[in-house]
Amino acid sequence: MKTKLGILALVGLGLVNTAQAEINFNGFANLVAGTTGSKSDQLYGFDDNIDFKNGSLIALQASSDLGNGLGVTAQIISRGNEDWDPTFEWAYISYDATDNLRFLVGRQRVPFYMYSDFLDVSYAYPWITPPEGVYSVVFDTFDGVGAIYNTSLGEFDTTIHAMYGSNDDDFNLLGNDVSPDFNDLVGIAITVNREWLTLRGGYVQTEMNIPVDSLNPLITGWEAAGFQEVADNLKVEDDTGSFIELGAQIDIGNFIAVAEFTQLDLEGTSLGDQDSFYVMGGYRLDSVLFHLTYGYDEAERHNFVADVPTGVAPALDFLILQTSALIASQKEETNYYTLGLRWDFHDSAAFKLEYTDYTDDLNSNGDASLIRTAIVTVF
Repeated sequence: MKTKLGILALVGLGLVNTAQAEINFNGFANLVAGTTGSKSDQLYGFDDNIDFKNGSLIALQASSDLGNGLGVTAQIISRGNEDWDPTFEWAYISYDATDNLRFLVGRQRVPFYMYSDFLDVSYAYPWITPPEGVYSVVFDTFDGVGAIYNTSLGEFDTTIHAMYGSNDDDFNLLGNDVSPDFNDLVGIAITVNREWLTLRGGYVQTEMNIPVDSLNPLITGWEAAGFQEVADNLKVEDDTGSFIELGAQIDIGNFIAVAEFTQLDLEGTSLGDQDSFYVMGGYRLDSVLFHLTYGYDEAERHNFVADVPTGVAPALDFLILQTSALIASQKEETNYYTLGLRWDFHDSAAFKLEYTDYTDDLNSNGDASLIRTAIVTVF
């Protein structure tokens, strides 16, 4: 689907060019380097070898105003950790029905988070990448329709972003490369802003179908043992996933504070529900921003084999043991501190440096430290 949309976007841009409509190009780049503090540490895809690919990317966006409120936008991104293979991240047609209402059709961003609209544009926020725990949904784009409405509620400027569509991008789950279907993907986000205060809330829901091959032996075993409900809890078929986000930003003079809370509910599957939040405080000194972030992530899956009797048969005990281990693997209690600075040394570029101290409260072997630096730019 991504390839088809990309081809259509290019064809559309070509037709616009033929009609001598103006095409505007802009882009951004993040050049990141990072390493963990010791040989045993691994965090966010980094280890003790200095890595220049993970987090690095370059993107080009083309847009054209076709007149009478109609426009087309396509964005191509090449990521270092994907061998710099270019992919179409966005490809959509927009229509401004009024001065306040815009419709979008095509591949576009899911409004999960406060920074969703510029998720890959590191220049747009303090960190090198947004806090990993909160920004952890396995996909961030969808194919479908969206609507953005701008209005005023009292003294607050208000933006309402609604969407409907689907996503079928491959990803890795429980060590398996899976081809999911996220259908009936529907969501709404509301942002209100007044001078130094921004408040945001969002909700997204989808029907999930995710085949996980490594779970098939367990599912078959439970079905053969006559425990269909347990087998159904291991499957991700026609299950509903929901996501809630609450965010706030205060920006007064030299001081900035940002906080976000997210809740991911995957009830009825073998996957754990997750609650995450972060709080960031920063202080600007001329062209340098110093910031400190604390984040916490917690995940847990209800033990749906707790009522299955043990000691009845060795095969049943084996199924209980294996399923209990899977459930336990979904549990997470982690927290981290990130200390960083951002230096805007150029009108269109910034240098960033961060140190993250990560603690796994369930397994000290997961504790790690990470140093990252980046040059980010827009053009």
